Amino acid sequence: MTFQAMLDRARKYERQGRPEEAAGAYASAAQDAEARGDRASAVAVRARQARALAAAGRVDEALRVLDGAERAASALPGGPEVRAVLDGQAAHVLAAAGRTGDAARRAWGAMAAFRSAQDHKRADVAGVHAARLIVKDAGARAALGPLRDLLAKMPPGGDGHRQVAALLADAERRPDRDYDVLVTDPDSASWGRLAAALAVGAHLAVGNAVPWNTLSTPDGAREDRILLERDWGITDAAGWREQIDRLLDAENSDPAIQMVLDRRDRGTGPHAWRAAIVAWCRERDISDETIEHVVALSELIRRYEARFRADGLLAPDGRVGSVYGYDFGRAVNMARWGLNAGYCDAEEAEKCVLVAGHRANQVYGSWTSFSSGYVLGRMLRFDDGEFGEWYERSLAGHRILADDPASPWRRMAWG
Repeated sequence: MTFQAMLDRARKYERQGRPEEAAGAYASAAQDAEARGDRASAVAVRARQARALAAAGRVDEALRVLDGAERAASALPGGPEVRAVLDGQAAHVLAAAGRTGDAARRAWGAMAAFRSAQDHKRADVAGVHAARLIVKDAGARAALGPLRDLLAKMPPGGDGHRQVAALLADAERRPDRDYDVLVTDPDSASWGRLAAALAVGAHLAVGNAVPWNTLSTPDGAREDRILLERDWGITDAAGWREQIDRLLDAENSDPAIQMVLDRRDRGTGPHAWRAAIVAWCRERDISDETIEHVVALSELIRRYEARFRADGLLAPDGRVGSVYGYDFGRAVNMARWGLNAGYCDAEEAEKCVLVAGHRANQVYGSWTSFSSGYVLGRMLRFDDGEFGEWYERSLAGHRILADDPASPWRRMAWG
């Protein structure tokens, strides 16, 4: 097989999402180039092999291959193109290794080298990659200066300039706070079946200012382990599995809430609703104390619904039919936390997210009805009729998701 045929095969494997096979094909091509004494081609192909290995999850091996390519490149005559290719591939490998700042610098170097070689198309690609890595490494506010500097080095009018300008504009729009912010990971899909399911967990993602459309956030691994132990008592995979199963089955919230909501089907007014609750309890010999509690719960729900209507969480004649959304939304985030903490793998986390999204779609008919159910469940857990900070933060999250043009709720149809 010729050198070019080996490269074509490797690129085909990459397009098909088969990084293991791509890495093997690139290794064969590199060996061929090395045997022929074509050292420049060998360096470039070894760099592509390293990227494929990183994409396959073999990051340590990718770093070793990259290091070998770096040493080989240092012995080559000067020239921008080999340096550009090496820097461009190194940026992907270093990003996979969690060295985002180093990756951003290498992508920036690739942009400059490609520009020097008059390869403006690849220079733009490298520049956009550098911009995304800068935002990921520094955060939106700290990225403003570097993004402006980067944009100044890109020819106006090109696609790369437009993309970096859009990233800069988005960073400039970000409010000066670290919570209640819509964050979208530009390197992850923002539409499709998985993205729609991830958007079911967007309330918490917005509240915590983390990307709503990605599961893996390795930089937060330690924080997520602390969160799971502090807030959920989870310290191992078994504990995580037990909690996420309860969330997916909508069994984490007080079952009395849903019982009370379900009784409203038998009467529209408050008196008929209370009578239906009492009758249901009497049929099951439930104590007077508990009956008093659940009737009071119906009154509290009516107060929240009235406030929801005033604040736009519900339509003028709207009602909340279920609080199961509160469990489904938390299940999405539980999958993210479990993956980052090392209590599950990516396949299991993704499966849990898809189940949460599917079950939410079965219960609710729109993003807004889901949101009102989620917020009511959260209020009855934490706010206790105070309409305090828990309510204000939840309302802010709802408005961001309902109104921001970049919100997944605006970009994807429910279900």
